[in-house]
Amino acid sequence: MATESSFVTLAQSVAEQVLSDPLHIKRGASLLYQVAVDNQLSLTVNPKRPVRGSSAFQTDLCVFEKKYEDVIIPRVVLEFKTSITTHDVLTYSAKASKHKQVYPYLRYGIVASKNSAVPGRLFTHNESLDFCAALDGLSDKALREFFSSLLAAEVQSSRRLEAIAFGSIRTRLFRTEVLIDTL
Repeated sequence: MATESSFVTLAQSVAEQVLSDPLHIKRGASLLYQVAVDNQLSLTVNPKRPVRGSSAFQTDLCVFEKKYEDVIIPRVVLEFKTSITTHDVLTYSAKASKHKQVYPYLRYGIVASKNSAVPGRLFTHNESLDFCAALDGLSDKALREFFSSLLAAEVQSSRRLEAIAFGSIRTRLFRTEVLIDTL
């Protein structure tokens, strides 16, 4: 299986092939984790141009959707690791939680290139990650199919959350379901 960097490159390549306008993917994008005002009630950050180190964390890959000429919102974040540790679960779950305070429709997950199964520590320590994929042993074709399917499903979930969060859809039921793709 590829190292983390080449694995990210493969996922980015697949995303570029399957995503179409108004969706696109960006590597190394920064997303806000807080939006605050100063003592003059002025924003302390530019919400349309987040910068790492200024209330923003950098992501490995992020799917964005262009809503208007100057409004591009994040839909799905994919963080890549070779294998997933307890520290990774705690760290990325916390990052996901912070990002979702600013972008309530954001979907966030970890992809591991050298795990062949999702480790139990994810189920023990996760609080805010929406998905985790363990992809060791998959062929390039299977990886392409996997990323294509995952991105489509997560973008659809993000759009549903956006519609609910901003009132264009009212719902009688919200439910989280655990999906298992067995080995």
